[in-house]
Amino acid sequence: MKIDEFKNFEDELPIENEWIIVTNNIKAVNAYGKMSHVWLTSFVIKTEKYRFITFDAAESKIMNLTHWKYA
Repeated sequence: MKIDEFKNFEDELPIENEWIIVTNNIKAVNAYGKMSHVWLTSFVIKTEKYRFITFDAAESKIMNLTHWKYA
């Protein structure tokens, strides 16, 4: 995945119920130089406190999402 493939939530929202890859740290990379801090989801919720959120498989809240791209 490349940074330029992602769209900012503030600029454009994805189509509802489509699978998307989201991140809350667009510049994060792992030990191999690959993009990290990414999750696959089919929904995002906009909140006042945490901007955009989703949940992982353990039902943990993933907060402050900034960017997305279609899977």
